[in-house]
Amino acid sequence: MSRRLLSTLGLLVSMLLAPTVSRAQGAAPEVPAGYETGWHIVRPGETLEGLAARYLGSAGAWAQIQRLNPRIEDPNRIEPGQRVRILVRRGTLPMAKLNRLSRQVEEQPSPIPWFAAQVDDLLVERDGVRTYAKSSADLRFTDGTRLLVTEDSLVFLRRTGGMLQGIEKKSVEIVEGQADLESGPSPGRSAGAPRPEVEIVLGNARATSRPDSSGGVQARARRPTEGGSKVMVYGGDGEVESGGAKVAVPQGMGTSVPQQGPPSPPEKLLPAPRATAPAASAEVACLTPLFTWEPVPEADSYIVEVCGDPGCGVLVERATEIKAAEWRPATPLPLGAFHWRVTARGRSGLDGYPGEPGTVSILPQVASLPPLEGGTLRIVGTQADIEGRTFVNGEVRLEVAAADGTVAESPGQVAIDGREAGAWPTAWPAGEHTVSAAAAADPCGQSPSFKLAPVTFVVDDTPPSLRWEAGDRKSFAGRLTPPEMVLRSRKSDRRRDEGRNTPLTWSTGGVRWFPLAVSGKEEAAGLLGTVEIASDSPELFLRTRGLKLAANGTDVPLGEDDLLWISAEDTGSRVQSLTLTTRVTPAGTILEAVAVDLVGNSSRVEWLLR
Repeated sequence: MSRRLLSTLGLLVSMLLAPTVSRAQGAAPEVPAGYETGWHIVRPGETLEGLAARYLGSAGAWAQIQRLNPRIEDPNRIEPGQRVRILVRRGTLPMAKLNRLSRQVEEQPSPIPWFAAQVDDLLVERDGVRTYAKSSADLRFTDGTRLLVTEDSLVFLRRTGGMLQGIEKKSVEIVEGQADLESGPSPGRSAGAPRPEVEIVLGNARATSRPDSSGGVQARARRPTEGGSKVMVYGGDGEVESGGAKVAVPQGMGTSVPQQGPPSPPEKLLPAPRATAPAASAEVACLTPLFTWEPVPEADSYIVEVCGDPGCGVLVERATEIKAAEWRPATPLPLGAFHWRVTARGRSGLDGYPGEPGTVSILPQVASLPPLEGGTLRIVGTQADIEGRTFVNGEVRLEVAAADGTVAESPGQVAIDGREAGAWPTAWPAGEHTVSAAAAADPCGQSPSFKLAPVTFVVDDTPPSLRWEAGDRKSFAGRLTPPEMVLRSRKSDRRRDEGRNTPLTWSTGGVRWFPLAVSGKEEAAGLLGTVEIASDSPELFLRTRGLKLAANGTDVPLGEDDLLWISAEDTGSRVQSLTLTTRVTPAGTILEAVAVDLVGNSSRVEWLLR
């Protein structure tokens, strides 16, 4: 038995024993150094022993897999389609992991039907991946090789593993769409060792990519909708075979392959375009920013990709067949930070070198979207319509609501009360205002030119007037029609206090006497609760028994049968409600009256209960 095999078995034994303590303590099993985890989709006829033999090199290591999957109750029974967490040794097994996904991506763990792909799923020979519009899949082989499948593509893993010559080889079939292959230097490869190969199958053509002397390789293969295939080699060197002929494709070259027949002679790939705008790390308040770059001579068109990562493994937006050296998204981009790159395509349909990714951040302060075709100027915020007039508070803001559902907060031409203004004021003065606007150039660089119907509103920044007065019943003769509440000490009449701590809410016109019990500082808040009068002219009378009130440190002169009158009024946007409540503070129990008008202005008065 070789030392390497003994070492592997020893590691497996330690892995089998060590997690027992961790699981007993409720912790997840630790992943040993040099290993990683992934998800295997169970195929018909597979067992934990078979998976252990494939991934760990020993059928007897099945218990390790079960420890990683505590939901597997019966190790002798796993179902097709079930996702099983697997321990994988890096760089040794012929498989790919779904590293990143964007939008709609499906996988087919042969022979199981297609279903939605998930990150960290493992794909082996004959497994497939397909992407849809604006979608992408980033696959990583265990040796670090990367396969990026772009939108509207269908790719299968065909043949993997060592060949007779001892060359590590992978085979990928592109049925439709496009895939990028990228691999960095292999640090563990000894000098003079055979270089790994990657074979890409495109219909009748086969393209082989080999790393350069440093071990790096970068290539792109595409099956256009019109038929045939395109192969581009950005790093390393390649060879394309079709129609009984072979063509060497050195680094920086590409070839076109017809549906039938040999590959065309290699041609030089176009250089990477240099991005000009948005500037590096730019922040824009526009969902459809304008992207520009320096034109590339001999370019027939350009491809622009906006991605969530520098390697474009998470596709956000992609556009092809762009003829000018600029592009604006047809649909809004989401908010956030993105990377974007441009690739020039030659007249033969071969893609040049992708440009260096630029970065751009779409800010929340979005002004407008594509050109507006009509809209209205509208008020945003608390407002109240009173006798044909619109009342708002001083925090009001305006926006343009376009007919297509988009919103612009800052149209270019504004007139306030007949005078031109550059933008909305940060604070609106009290009084009536008439505002008109015309949509003009926005931060996206577009210039709609229609006028908006003006709006008129009244800014009310004055809170309701909250008044109170203490006196005997005679002083309020003829006015004692609103509800009267009784606050009294629990000690004064314990029997009458029972069951009388229910909060009270009523509207105008209600006249009702209602005793509310308050026993002192500690219990007042819970017993009195909150009483609200919903009225535009609320008032109430408060009678205390055994309690004293103090305002601003001074006792309110109230006798045993005297009353406290509280009212609110507002000559602007009218009172919405008067609320009486209690709360306990370190100083004692506070009785609080709050009046609120229809646009949110409020005033309050507080008394200390003694």
